[in-house]
Amino acid sequence: MGWIDSHCHLDFPDFDQASLFQCLIDNQCEAVLIPATQVEHFQRVVALKHAYPNLVKFALGLHPYFIAEHQMSHLDVLNQALIDYKPDALGEFGLDFMLPESSFKQQIHLFDQQLQLAKQHRLPLVIHCRKAHDQLASKVKHAGFTGGGFIHGFSGSLQQAKRYIDLGFVLGLGGALTYDRAKAMHKMVAQLPDDAYTLETDSPDMAPSFAQGQVNTPLNIPVIAQHIARLKHQTVEQVIQTSTQNFYRVFSHV
Repeated sequence: MGWIDSHCHLDFPDFDQASLFQCLIDNQCEAVLIPATQVEHFQRVVALKHAYPNLVKFALGLHPYFIAEHQMSHLDVLNQALIDYKPDALGEFGLDFMLPESSFKQQIHLFDQQLQLAKQHRLPLVIHCRKAHDQLASKVKHAGFTGGGFIHGFSGSLQQAKRYIDLGFVLGLGGALTYDRAKAMHKMVAQLPDDAYTLETDSPDMAPSFAQGQVNTPLNIPVIAQHIARLKHQTVEQVIQTSTQNFYRVFSHV
């Protein structure tokens, strides 16, 4: 059964790309979504799309973690890239309120502008959010954005999850839930409806518990699916099929 990784940074230099992509194909990976985080990464993500057109979906965006490096002119660069390269989604972008408060104003401006670009180009979103779920969801709702997308690495409350689901998003579930200490996340995942999530790794970051000290890759997806299957009392095959269906649905309803 084919599986997907809804969020991975396979353009990073951590990987031997030719070897990794062959392993993905050999191990029944059906698709990966690779989001760019800075303008200088756009070309290398586009290059992977050209190299593996049947496997790669990609997104272009300005990540809040690199707020000090983004310039206002990069919004124009992003807009032109959306026209030229026709990505599958806009991102990775969002709000990160674990960063210094002095960055919040610029973060919010970049978020608002990218949200408008997504509306203009009719693209789903790839969202990064830490300590700002309520603010981000409110902004999406008040902007009248209905294109949905992915909430990457979600570990919030069930109430926050339901709000995102009502706004048309699916929640990216990955390595964080494989740790025994993640009790609140386990409870939240167990209660999620089946149409609410996709599997992801955030490769090479966010290594799951069973791969600590190793380079995280999408090949960890089937084992992450085993953890979700136990939490939801389902088979691994059910979890993988559900994730894959939800992944493609995001791109079909914009």
